[in-house]
Parts: sequence; structure tokens; C-alpha cells
Amino acid sequence: MSINSDTDSYPTAGQLERTISQKVRALYFNQFGHQPSRVDCHLLGNKIVISLEDVITPIEKLLVEAQSSNLVNQVRAFVDEAIKPKLQELVEEISQVSVTNCLYDTALNTGCAGAIVILANPPQVRRSKSKLRRK
Repeated sequence: MSINSDTDSYPTAGQLERTISQKVRALYFNQFGHQPSRVDCHLLGNKIVISLEDVITPIEKLLVEAQSSNLVNQVRAFVDEAIKPKLQELVEEISQVSVTNCLYDTALNTGCAGAIVILANPPQVRRSKSKLRRK
């Protein structure tokens, strides 16, 4: 019997990051009918950093092309505020740790968005076998 059998049921940090990335892509598709072309997630202690590429929806692109920048900025601000609680819920469900703060913003000129999710505690993760072998 392994001494660390309790921790064997925890995901590795990489598995946690992958799951969050996949669920964020699905969240965008379910909410907006459009998913980012790329979602990267990184666990840094009690923080999860998520970067998204190509998040601008077709209607927002149309507004940008029509030079309605004031309107598209307002729409995106509402979208960002609407997605934050859903993102928090998703991260809490996957990490099994409560979220204390979530910072989220989108750059319309690049189509990129980013989130910094601050957790109450670092999530329980196990070391990957490759990291264990290096010791």
C-alpha cells in the first residue's frame, strides 16, 4: 500500500489546468455560440490565470467594423461582468476551493481576454509521476 494513497485521487496540476481550459471553452460556446480559439490555464499557488484568444463574438466584430466602438465597449463590459460569476462557479466546482476574487477583462483590439481567479486556498493536487521521478 502506498503512503500517499489519499493524494492519488487528486488530479495533477496539469490535469486541473486542462479541465478548466476545456470547461471554459465549453462555457463560451454554450453562452455565446462562439468559443475561443485557444484557452490556456495556469495554476500558481492559490491563483489560476486563464488567457483566452479570439473571444470576440461575430456581433461584436460587426459593431467594431461599423465603428461603433462606444457601443461595442459597453456590450463587452456587460459580457465580461456576466461571464465572471459563471467562471467563478466553474473554477470552484473543478478545484473544490472557494473563489475569493475574480478579475476579468477583454481587449477588443486583440480579441484576447484574461482572468485571474484568486482561491481561498491552493487546490489539492498531486505531483505528476514525471516530477516524482526527477527527485
